[in-house]
Amino acid sequence: MTTKDSVAAPISSGSRPEPRLLYRFRPLRRLLDSGELERQEIYFASPSELNDPMEGFRDLYWSGDRIVWENLFKHYLRCLNWALTLYRLGGEEQPLTWENIPVNGPHPGEAGSPQLEEMVDGMCADFLGEPTVSRLIDSLDGRRTPTRRDELRGYIRSLHPLGLGVVFRHHEVHKLCPPDSGAREMLARAKETLPNLDLMIQTLRGISDDRSEDLLRELFALFGDVSSQVGLASLVSHGEGNYAPNKDFLVRAFGEEFVDQLERLVYPNWRVACFLSDCRDSSLWGSYGDSHAGVCLVFKPDERGGEMQLPLTQITGFDSRGPTRGKVAQQFHAVRYSNKFAPVDFFRSIGNLPVGVLYKRWHSNVAGDRSVCASDYGDQWRDEYWRGFYPGATTKLADWEREREHRLLLTGSLAGFSDVDSRKATYDFSNLHGLIFGMKTPTAKKLEIYRIIERKCAASGRTEFRFYEAFYSERRGSIDHRELNLLRMKFPLT
Repeated sequence: MTTKDSVAAPISSGSRPEPRLLYRFRPLRRLLDSGELERQEIYFASPSELNDPMEGFRDLYWSGDRIVWENLFKHYLRCLNWALTLYRLGGEEQPLTWENIPVNGPHPGEAGSPQLEEMVDGMCADFLGEPTVSRLIDSLDGRRTPTRRDELRGYIRSLHPLGLGVVFRHHEVHKLCPPDSGAREMLARAKETLPNLDLMIQTLRGISDDRSEDLLRELFALFGDVSSQVGLASLVSHGEGNYAPNKDFLVRAFGEEFVDQLERLVYPNWRVACFLSDCRDSSLWGSYGDSHAGVCLVFKPDERGGEMQLPLTQITGFDSRGPTRGKVAQQFHAVRYSNKFAPVDFFRSIGNLPVGVLYKRWHSNVAGDRSVCASDYGDQWRDEYWRGFYPGATTKLADWEREREHRLLLTGSLAGFSDVDSRKATYDFSNLHGLIFGMKTPTAKKLEIYRIIERKCAASGRTEFRFYEAFYSERRGSIDHRELNLLRMKFPLT
């Protein structure tokens, strides 16, 4: 401790170097009501549960030959067919969302019946056989400049009426809906809009340098903004009480959102537990520390080879009785703060599918020709693949730099994270150096926490545990914390 009222590091003991500490804010409802402290539990949250909408964002781009481009549109049609089938079965009764669409495999329709495969093959042939679609793929085949999200979203959005009409028509032909459902009329109206896309394709043939690419990105971003506003305005015009969310998902949102859902094919699900290098920022106490009424846990990680680790007991496999748990030394990853995200080559980074499905559905055509994007998926590919994973899971916008965050990550498809328990791990009590009460932590809760720690120390034979409290330091002009020396637990060695 360097000053009387500052304890960013533990009290020095002799000449040994002090271990680094990391801090984890917890609201009382989690720490006590949910039993996290009692069970020594760490919850790993999904990116969508965090407070930054850019969490996990990856700067995907698409660059490849005709084989992979055709397969991308086939994948779009398979997913669209799945969505339309669900809508026909459930209408507006059950919510229809992307969670219901198996975008990332097994590939939609992979284990389908021969009749289903025949129907889907017919849809793909009709869609890809449309001259405008063929010309679009010709323009993308081997193009030097990559296709970014907004551009690809613009193509899918423009082609979505055609895709919906094609799928709808095949449902009629295969008697999945009445023969007079209006599919012919829908398909005819969709084809009337294709000259607009043809004009766009002709305009883009001159794109050949970085300056043109920047202009292209700006144009498609503007196109996306206008299209989104038009879609919302159309819904508003329907009048109050007439909104049908499932129909809107199928007709409008599917074409808007499909491109973003392709991320699910690249990397497996991941969950994160957040720790900070410092805890003296009042805004952090306000945001993560339950408006200063919560508690900040102080962890002392293990160090191996200069890297910080935290041993955790977590799901490591499955047997006949269900998930099995074992101890894993989880490495901390320092968060990088930047307004730029690492680019990811989509067609060469699809790692969340079985290799057999990847070759069959993405990297080859019906004639058996192999795409230039295919790989042998050996050790070198896997090493590069995982090197590309971590920047996406550990990069935040520069606006968050004050947090100085470190992260633990749960990754892989083994657990799937489908239930809450699969996202929980337990730490060793020996790694919990102490805890800091917030400036507004109720006295009754402090006593409850003290008793829990007292029992744990007695049960584990631990001889020391430290309590701190946050306070406003006039000297620093900020929130700081000081040790509650009279509460420090010291037990005699036996």
